[in-house]
Amino acid sequence: MKKLAILIGTSLASLLLISCGGGGQAEVDDSPEGMAVQYRQSIMRSVAYKVAQVRAMAQGEIPADNAAFAKHANDVAALAGMVTEGFIPNSATDNSAALPEVWTNNADFQQKAADLQNAAQALATTASSQGFEAAKGMVQAVGQSCGGCHRPYRRRAQDEE
Repeated sequence: MKKLAILIGTSLASLLLISCGGGGQAEVDDSPEGMAVQYRQSIMRSVAYKVAQVRAMAQGEIPADNAAFAKHANDVAALAGMVTEGFIPNSATDNSAALPEVWTNNADFQQKAADLQNAAQALATTASSQGFEAAKGMVQAVGQSCGGCHRPYRRRAQDEE
């Protein structure tokens, strides 16, 4: 009877794990360094999504909407202020696109992150106070500040192959 209870309990636990998205997935690195990598990757994906939205409006690929443009711009500004928090010491891992230069040339990295934040804040302020037409030309500066940091501090896809 005891073996049957254990077998049923194990089976139910396995079923629950599978139905909740567990099982077969890699374990999450919950060390401070692992969490930092996950954090910064999430922030970067969010920034990329929001910048893509304002860029698509600015380039006429999707309909311009003052309220949506201002919201996305404000979100980019908020997220940009959070980028550097995920770059803690010893968090350059194989799961990260961050190059070691982030830490060996940290003053420049911090400046480039500040450039992104400044460009994003200028876009958000203009979008909120003057509207889409006044702000759409500022999207390029945000994109350039992203690239200004990615070129020296981010591993490119071909480097990972």
